[in-house]
Amino acid sequence: MSISGLIIDLDGVLTKSKDLEPFEDTIEFIEFLKERGIPFVIATNNSLFSPEELVYKMKEKGINININEIITPLRIIPDYLKRKKISEIYVIGSSNLIAFFKGLGFKVKNSYFVQAIIIGQDKEFNFEKIKIATTAVKENDAEILALNGNLITKDDDGLLFTGVGSVANMFAYATKKSWTHFGKNSPEYNKKLLSNFKDLNNLAIISDDLFTDLKPFKKLGLKTVFITTGKYKKADIPKDWKPDIVVSSLTDFLRILK
Repeated sequence: MSISGLIIDLDGVLTKSKDLEPFEDTIEFIEFLKERGIPFVIATNNSLFSPEELVYKMKEKGINININEIITPLRIIPDYLKRKKISEIYVIGSSNLIAFFKGLGFKVKNSYFVQAIIIGQDKEFNFEKIKIATTAVKENDAEILALNGNLITKDDDGLLFTGVGSVANMFAYATKKSWTHFGKNSPEYNKKLLSNFKDLNNLAIISDDLFTDLKPFKKLGLKTVFITTGKYKKADIPKDWKPDIVVSSLTDFLRILK
């Protein structure tokens, strides 16, 4: 397979758990790309850690990347908030996510008197948070800003749960408002992502997400590689479109690249 560059999903492709534990062939795969001089960017919707934290934690696990080789929604949304002059926000997400926005000078409030609600992955999502966010949108006209458009997410125990995009859509449906996301295949994310590649011909993406990643990128003309190590399996491939390649591991994909 001849490619000019590679976009790589993170969860379910390079890592198999929320603490960024790599698959057995991840380190070899990244080293191969670097040795062959194949341009790559890790494109993730991860909202649990800042980009800097992700790089640090991945290096701890032996995955040698730098900050320019990874793009997350947290490299996109701060500029949007500043352009819109949004300073007061309500955050649904991890303590790391809250600390990230506080560190940038945004006023994170535990109140519905805010200009926007920001939705990330939150394992402590509860009824109180639902009430505050719904009231902020309905009564205070707060914007609904999701860090990605994911429908579902896979937890470390193998069980699936509602993705960030599905949670955002719940608030939008309840309040009859629209919502915006800043993950993969949002205009701002894709603009920053694709700017990393000089040659967009024969650009490929490898991902475990058929719907949030592969289908939209296929429409953009990218080669699509579906890997079955994450939340979707071969049986989930829809009838109306097919990825270009299906692999069961990074090792399988390496064989194709070689």
